[in-house]
Amino acid sequence: MFIISKFVSIFLSPLLWIFVGLFLIWRMKNAKKRKYVIGIWVLMSFVLTNNFILEKCLERYEMPFKPLAQGKVYDCAIVLSGAAGYDSFSRSLQFSEAAERVTEPVLLYRNGQVKKLIISGGSANVFPPYLKEANYIRKFWIQMGIPEKDIILEPEARNTMENAKFSKEIIQKNNIGKSRLLITSALHMPRSAKIFNSVGLFVDCYPVDFRIKRIKENSYDFTNYVLPKASAIVGWEALIHEWVGMLAAKI
Repeated sequence: MFIISKFVSIFLSPLLWIFVGLFLIWRMKNAKKRKYVIGIWVLMSFVLTNNFILEKCLERYEMPFKPLAQGKVYDCAIVLSGAAGYDSFSRSLQFSEAAERVTEPVLLYRNGQVKKLIISGGSANVFPPYLKEANYIRKFWIQMGIPEKDIILEPEARNTMENAKFSKEIIQKNNIGKSRLLITSALHMPRSAKIFNSVGLFVDCYPVDFRIKRIKENSYDFTNYVLPKASAIVGWEALIHEWVGMLAAKI
């Protein structure tokens, strides 16, 4: 299933769709059909490079911020990897734009809101090298002052389903209490919460790494409406990946 999902993800790239559309237009001989395909291609390219349309879709899917209940302390926080990688040249942990997945749990622990941190995530590579992100995040947390005894490692999961299954096994093995907090990116949270619940590991959600602002300043940027943005393609790819993943989780 893991290999199949990685193969399918190749075809979820909006940039690939745009190039395939150009290729079809170039090879098409029938003038009438070519006009029809050009129209579809122009509309598709406009949508996939438009920040305004992307933001409206993100607003409907991305989980908004959820403040923790005052005074509540969780037995553990389950943190999903996907926020960092190991740079063999500098021999250090390099964070991505989702760095809050790694830094926010440290703050929650220091504030006494969680007792233990579980980091779940191995390598999502189909081919070697299989560098397991959880190992490096654990080292980073220790360097940040988190006691080693309060960090639980799950370095084998390759996708969200395995995150849920393996985390459940570890929680049962270590006899950790029933009060659990799930920490991952806001865009990833709806699918993650559904999958964790489906395996019987019920969690409260603490989304981080937000792609949009729920409260925006009173400003008007005309370019967001009409000018194509390369960043929109990246955003659409992430959103489409979550849509397809959510659909697969329901099947």
